[in-house]
Amino acid sequence: MMIKCLPFLLCYFSVVYPGNLEKTKFYCMVTPSFQMLLNEYFLPSIQDDFEVIIREFSEDCPTGTFRSQGWDLIMLHKLEMLKEAIKENWNNGVFFYSDIDVIFFKPIMMRCLSLLGDLDFLVQQRWPKNFICAGFFVMKGNEKTLRLICEAERLLSQKLKVDDQLAIQEALQIMEGEIDWEFLPIDEFPNGRRVLVQPTGHYSLFSEIILPSPISLFHASCCIGLDLKMDFLRRVQFEYFKLEGK
Repeated sequence: MMIKCLPFLLCYFSVVYPGNLEKTKFYCMVTPSFQMLLNEYFLPSIQDDFEVIIREFSEDCPTGTFRSQGWDLIMLHKLEMLKEAIKENWNNGVFFYSDIDVIFFKPIMMRCLSLLGDLDFLVQQRWPKNFICAGFFVMKGNEKTLRLICEAERLLSQKLKVDDQLAIQEALQIMEGEIDWEFLPIDEFPNGRRVLVQPTGHYSLFSEIILPSPISLFHASCCIGLDLKMDFLRRVQFEYFKLEGK
């Protein structure tokens, strides 16, 4: 696995590592406060030979907490990064994106490419709502996906939406019939809500969890704060290994 950090904006720090440009690119982003999550859970769990591209941003959101002060700036950085990723993979080149509160349990590249097929966009599903979860997705670089992300950026920058996934959801509705997209299978690519037994609220130290099967990755959404996210990932990892007899 190659790790490559590319120049982007002055708001993040970059180091460049030579990589094989023919590898499928896998983009993620990190701020200083979440570096531990990246190093202890996200990167060690990747099992495919991606070219991993890490964009490092300054701490515009001091707490790193969902929808807290400065969160919209981080999400605008994310959308700007996605526009660059689309251009770097133009002519329907395929790339992956993931938030770093994700852990992988098996190789996912070939499975995702098979599910993507002729689609432009394949994205994780929020549960139980029929909305997107923008924490993990596969996308092709083309005019349709560029318009999608530009429209989402407009909605977020004009404060018509409060975060990136709501902005992308609205942009998909605006572009209905113009872009081909689907959800990833929810049991195979679950978010936090899918594994929580409790029907509402967020993850806590006392939450009961049950893993669906099969499971390829887990995204620790429905969880606020770095310490709780790390605990959520640790518990899901433990339950997975217990089920697998490892």
